[in-house]
Amino acid sequence: MFNIIYTDFRTIRELEEVSKGENIVKWIKGQMISWLGHLERMEDDRMPKKIFTRELEGTRRKVRPRKRWKEEVERDLQVLGVSRWRELVADRKKWKDIVRHAKAHSGL
Repeated sequence: MFNIIYTDFRTIRELEEVSKGENIVKWIKGQMISWLGHLERMEDDRMPKKIFTRELEGTRRKVRPRKRWKEEVERDLQVLGVSRWRELVADRKKWKDIVRHAKAHSGL
């Protein structure tokens, strides 16, 4: 959307200029919700879906738990008032409306 290559180093001012005033954080959160829908509709044998649905085994160091991607996106959906998101994903038009709403929501 912004035609920025991830290896480019940009200042905040340059990013604001390229985005033409659009809030980049809202855009990223909208893209995360969009990707969640894509993952959920994906066939179960695809690697991204396997990684997304698998629970990791083993132990971790005793420190503050990391925020996981899935938990962050689910929290954003709660802020938007979206419940039963797994059912809504199947309807692409409704999901696209949710993504559009996320990009415009002031609380994300």
